Parts: sequence; C-alpha cells; structure tokens
Amino acid sequence: MRLLALADQFTQFNDQLARLQPAYAAAQGHSSANSLVSACREAVQAIVEQPMYGGVALTEAAVRIKQLAVLTGQAVRHLADAKELLATAPPPSDTPTRSGDIAHLIELACELTLLAPVAAVDSASTLATEVQRCRPATTTGADALAPAQRAALHATARGHVVIARHQGREAVHSRSNSVHIDTLRALEQAGLVAVEPGSAPPAFGTGPPRDRVRLTLTGAMALTAALDSSHRIQALTAPTARPAHTTAVPAKRR
Repeated sequence: MRLLALADQFTQFNDQLARLQPAYAAAQGHSSANSLVSACREAVQAIVEQPMYGGVALTEAAVRIKQLAVLTGQAVRHLADAKELLATAPPPSDTPTRSGDIAHLIELACELTLLAPVAAVDSASTLATEVQRCRPATTTGADALAPAQRAALHATARGHVVIARHQGREAVHSRSNSVHIDTLRALEQAGLVAVEPGSAPPAFGTGPPRDRVRLTLTGAMALTAALDSSHRIQALTAPTARPAHTTAVPAKRR
C-alpha cells in the first residue's frame, strides 16, 4: 500500500510540473519534491523492516526506491535553481534567456521523476511476490475482479491512464491501449478509481488538459491483493493469445 501511494504521489507531482506555469511549477514542485524524497526514505525503511527473509528480491526493491530518492533529490536541486532564477530580476535583455533556463531546469526535473511511478509499482509487485512466497495463499476480494479490471488498476497505479474529451466524447489513453472506458466506468462505480478532471497535462502543448485516473484507497487495497507474483501481473497486462490449432501426426508404423 505504501509503495502504491508513493507511485500516486509521483504521478501527481509529474502532472503538476508538466501542466503548471514555470513560476508556479518551480515553487510548488520544489516543496513537493522534498516531500517525495522523505516518502522514498520512509518506504525504504518499511521494506527493510518486513518480517521475512531479506533475500535478493527485497534488496532490489529497496535499492530501486533508494534510486528514486537520489533522482528526486537531484530534481529538488534543479527546481531550487529555477526558484532562484525566478527570484532574481534579470536585465530586460536577458529575460528571454532567463525564461528558457527556467523552463529547461523544470524539464530536467520532470525527466528525473518521469518513470518513478513505474518503479514504485514494480517494487510493490516484488514485495508482494515475496510475501506470497513466505505465507500461504489466501482468497481475497481481488479474485472477484475481471482480468481487464485488474489490468486497468495496474496501469492506473503506474500513472499510465488518462481520459481525453473532445466534442462531447471520451477517449481513454493508456500506454498499452488495453484499458477501455467501460472498464474504467465500472471501476469508478465500484469506488476503485477516481477521475480528476483537468489534472493531467495535455497531449500537445496547446491542447486542453486531460483527466487523470487515480486509484482510490479501496482500489489500492484491491491491487495490493492482486500483486501476488510478477508473472501474474504480466499475464494481466499481456493480450490473451488464442491457442494454436494443431493436428496430431499419426505415429509411423515400424
């Protein structure tokens, strides 16, 4: 749950940096990035304190989050530099250059945390795999979800699902194009996801903002229950392959 919450925090952070004006993004982003560094460190401590054998998988999960803390710390420095430039009044002739420098620093910060939600969810999957390996399997409410719903929850946790609106129509945009609007509406009605209008950046620089789809607390709990093994998650996100039609070859007579 903690790692899924961390992934959601990074998704919101990335949306803010990409959507807000440079002056607000630098000030708001600097504060948010500092909080994310602390959240990463707390998540690492929680992984280390897991009451199970600390094998390679858990070590890798902790290291992945430590790397996020380092990358986010570098983003903090870029945003601090952007804030300092904003606070300094430039000569009139340097205004275009100063604006370009600020935009570049914010862009660098965005790049450093762009893949953070994916890394956090992958670590959550690794941790869940180890928990299931050490404890007997149990039946959970996640078993009531259809594969398409589980896949949609997983994509949402990774920050990959937004809804665009054009001329009264809704279109879901996801990395794998496997999430459908009917699935999202069913999950929303069940209280597993929430749609935040206008909180995601536009697909193009001058386009309208899009709606971010986020997990609710109930949705995060359902996904946590479903993250029982890495191969199970891959099965959820991969397209279903039809079995190949084969014809038995008669055995040769001796």
